[in-house]
Amino acid sequence: MKTLSGIKFKIMVRAFRIRIKNGEAFEDIAADYPALTTDDLEAIKEALNTN
Repeated sequence: MKTLSGIKFKIMVRAFRIRIKNGEAFEDIAADYPALTTDDLEAIKEALNTN
């Protein structure tokens, strides 16, 4: 179950995508956002893999 709203989810996916493109690891980025749940992180990872 996702806990992020639609717009917040899109913003987070974009932030992760930009930071990964700049050479950061997914786990390091996730550590900067402690409010994200495991479900949020799984949804973000899935969105990154499908785009």
